[in-house]
Amino acid sequence: MSSNPAAPHVEPAGFKLVKEVLMSAGLRGSESGPRSDMIRDASLFLLAEFRSGVRTKSALLSSLAKGQQSWTRASLDPQPEGSAIDRWQDEGGR
Repeated sequence: MSSNPAAPHVEPAGFKLVKEVLMSAGLRGSESGPRSDMIRDASLFLLAEFRSGVRTKSALLSSLAKGQQSWTRASLDPQPEGSAIDRWQDEGGR
């Protein structure tokens, strides 16, 4: 049994908005872009922000810029696969 509660449902518009934010931030759609684990961490961060009520592109971009240090550090830490995300989710996703 997981210690994490089930994540609330995110409607397709939320995923589309997160994708747009990632593209605007240069994390998607560029051929020489960042590593896939950085993109994954940024996506999870943005989805958590969306679930907590941040629902506009500009607000999500701002949150991403403010939170970039935490999800970038998690991507760079030499930890077993998934442990950084598990820790991030256990800490409330912030």
